[in-house]
Amino acid sequence: MIEDTLSRKLPPDLDKLQMLGRLVSGITHEINTPMHYLEHNLTFLKVAFKDLMRLQEHCCTLLQNIQAGEQPDNSAWQELAKLKSEVELDYLQTEIGKTLEQSIEGIDMVSGIVLALKDFSHQSQRDFSMTDINKCIETACTISRHEWKKVADLQLELAGDLPFLFCSRDEIHQVLLNLIVNSAHAITEKKDTGRYDRGTITVKTKSLGDQVEIRVEDDGAGITEENRNKIFMADFTTKKAGAGTGFGLSLVRHIVEIRHHGNICFESVPGSGTVFTVVLPHRQPDQKSCEAES
Repeated sequence: MIEDTLSRKLPPDLDKLQMLGRLVSGITHEINTPMHYLEHNLTFLKVAFKDLMRLQEHCCTLLQNIQAGEQPDNSAWQELAKLKSEVELDYLQTEIGKTLEQSIEGIDMVSGIVLALKDFSHQSQRDFSMTDINKCIETACTISRHEWKKVADLQLELAGDLPFLFCSRDEIHQVLLNLIVNSAHAITEKKDTGRYDRGTITVKTKSLGDQVEIRVEDDGAGITEENRNKIFMADFTTKKAGAGTGFGLSLVRHIVEIRHHGNICFESVPGSGTVFTVVLPHRQPDQKSCEAES
């Protein structure tokens, strides 16, 4: 019933577009912040370069005079000392290095976000293919960073021996984004009550023989008893109007259980947190059979 409702309500890729739409403001902020630092740093380097060129020109003039047999008088040396003081050479030697390091970090941050967006938004990845689940998790964490960075620390415990999985990378991204963003919102809800300042989201992977396990844990508000049987229902949401589509966890279950023949379950203690566990089999049906059942 849920699957039928979802298929009627969601045109192809609309769910992904809705998710990107909700995250785009935060993603823009994540890009703008390092870009502002880069603009400031480049302005500083431009001024520093101009000052260093003035100092170099004066030194070159003195050197040319000495090579021509002229001995600079005291005023020439005093002018050089004055210019060196104005330029603050010792300060520039330290700060230029720091500025370049910060600029490289900013470029790396923007590059990481752009690559994550490219990985997430690729149009052909709804098809099933061999997929690095750990990389999917890193992509989802990068794209959703603005949702969790102010309220939680995010920890990754990813199995180094995790085999590639035959799955839809596009849809696994959506599962991970929904779970991570929901964890961030649960932590925000608990934080707003004044019970703590900052929470923790932990994402783990583990190989279970012929299966792969993904766990998303948080120490947020938890799920109330009255909502436990509702969270996977289509259109159910605890968010305020305009804050969500209501497709979140019902779509997650559809992707995990119907599209990938896996399993999703959760454990939750109200006021203490929630753990969602996704188990996906290594061996998947071929793409056509999956699409026929979805």
